[in-house]
Amino acid sequence: MIASASGDRTTTPPPHRRPNAGAPSPPRGGDPWAPVSAGRPARILIADDDPHMRELVTGLVGDLGYDAVAVSDGEAALAAMAAQPPDLLLSDVAMPGLNGFEVCRRVKADPATRLIPVVLITGIGDEHKIEGIEAGADDFLGKPFSPGELRA
Repeated sequence: MIASASGDRTTTPPPHRRPNAGAPSPPRGGDPWAPVSAGRPARILIADDDPHMRELVTGLVGDLGYDAVAVSDGEAALAAMAAQPPDLLLSDVAMPGLNGFEVCRRVKADPATRLIPVVLITGIGDEHKIEGIEAGADDFLGKPFSPGELRA
């Protein structure tokens, strides 16, 4: 019980102590833990040349409550980042033109984008991880992956 200033006793905590008081509603996916950046769902840029994988990852990311934007190659990823920097880049490694490693190198070399986390998606093991680390990747997601892995 909490005593109010007037001496009345109440079981309701004051508004500043109520869990989630004034908090925005969960994102459309309903995940109350989905990150919010500047009052909006975190924006995730997905770069993958495989339309099926792009659609799958975009759907999973959207279902988790994030704002998903998908592009089909490395050049488009860099252009999208310049137009509206995301909160995270998920990039396939094996893409024609600029591959995921080169996209990562360029993102990390640019002072305007170098702090944006880059997660490389790869179906090949340790050799890609070593090259990805050298390119500046923040993390890796192996194919195939589960929705739980993507969320983590």
